[in-house]
Amino acid sequence: MNRYRHPQRYGDKPMNTTINAIVRRGAASLLALAVLVMAGCDGGILDVDDRGIVTPEDIDAAGPAAVPTLINGLVGNYHEATDDIIRYSAMLTDEMVLAGTFPTRAQVDARRISPNNATLTVEVYVPLHQARMQADTTAFIFDNLLGDPDFESVQADLREGIALARLYGGFSRLWLGELYCWSILTGMANESAPLMPNDRIQDALTFLGEAEQLATQEGLNDVRLAAVLGQARAHLWLGNYTQARDLARQVPRDFMYFAEYSNNDPAQFNEMYTFTHGDTETIRWSVGDGSQASRGNEVFEHFETFVRLNLIDVRPPGFTSFDQSIPVNLQQLYNRPEADVFMASGYEARLIEAEVAIRDGQTGAAEEIINDLRSDFSTRATIQFGVNPPEPENLLQPITLTGELEADIKRVADERARELWLTGDRHVTSRRLRLDPTVNIDLFPPVKEGIGGGDDIAFPIVQRELDNNPNLSSGDACPAGSPGSWS
Repeated sequence: MNRYRHPQRYGDKPMNTTINAIVRRGAASLLALAVLVMAGCDGGILDVDDRGIVTPEDIDAAGPAAVPTLINGLVGNYHEATDDIIRYSAMLTDEMVLAGTFPTRAQVDARRISPNNATLTVEVYVPLHQARMQADTTAFIFDNLLGDPDFESVQADLREGIALARLYGGFSRLWLGELYCWSILTGMANESAPLMPNDRIQDALTFLGEAEQLATQEGLNDVRLAAVLGQARAHLWLGNYTQARDLARQVPRDFMYFAEYSNNDPAQFNEMYTFTHGDTETIRWSVGDGSQASRGNEVFEHFETFVRLNLIDVRPPGFTSFDQSIPVNLQQLYNRPEADVFMASGYEARLIEAEVAIRDGQTGAAEEIINDLRSDFSTRATIQFGVNPPEPENLLQPITLTGELEADIKRVADERARELWLTGDRHVTSRRLRLDPTVNIDLFPPVKEGIGGGDDIAFPIVQRELDNNPNLSSGDACPAGSPGSWS
């Protein structure tokens, strides 16, 4: 793992998350740079969400000492966005149901999302765009400081910071392509029109390729492997299966790269833990068991299996939801506030290999990969996440693939549902397969017609962006459709 961590977790001050308070020094070159960066800001949502944290005076006083702070800031902002993405993507899929009463959250659970959903704006859209913009801006600033004699003592840090900025900028773009019906960037990447998902994924590939190259040059092996896995994930989305497989094969099985959290302070907790275990917040997320008509009787497809694996604790005593009519089915993957989240892993790499093997007709190879992962899943869950070991009779057993494309791709999706549970992948995989014309696989929960639900499978551009970005109009939330049919 790289040595830069979440600033809010370890006491560092994160960099300003907008361009408006971009750093400068007394040197004319960096002052000019600041002007260029600020000029890139052009009316998007980040202009109306200014959180000035690091001021020019901070940088003047700190000099080279500011560099680690800026790096921690870009890493931390991405981690800060990650657990928010997980919470809401889980609710859009069948991983979680709403156990609270917020109408804006209920829209997500019902899969009928209005662009003016203030909760999604503040808790997903803005943090993700801030993480992306901060990564891009930091890379731009650091690139201009390479060779600066005043920063001679931190040249290696600058190069590492650029590699990390490209990595997190790439992963931020992946999320924008995978989760949103289309997306538009401002700031360092000022765009005149939204990009469709595949184009945004191609954009991400450029950044992840640069991250891999820079990390290789600097000997940052974890960063390199995370960038390789990100590229494999991107190619899988794009249907470039050979490229996805070849990249995935480079990632060792036991590789893990995390978004990190801490128990130092409630603000630093993994929020999936916070909102499911009721530590400092009343429980507002639960796993659906099909019993609640007010949630469309939604049930997580793998509920019973996960109960047997001790990944879900059914209605434990002493736990009550904010909406007391919703039973608490307690996820046990993130069972402590400092639980980290997979950002990239060798387990995901193996499942990419397995899916491509199936598509290539190599059923035996795919079966071997899947059964290898099943053989020690519970051991890994116990070691990594503190999940209680299941009873021996409940341990995962080997499976046999059918040799039929659709059934076997569905099997890989089932394995992803377990290996990558509550990482955001369920949304990504569900949408990818829903849009895949070669198979007929729909992993999203049935439309909740009884409560006015819809069939959204993606998030729209939010109203605040539509209102503040001059390159968008009021009808540009998605390229087509309306709430209940975003794709």
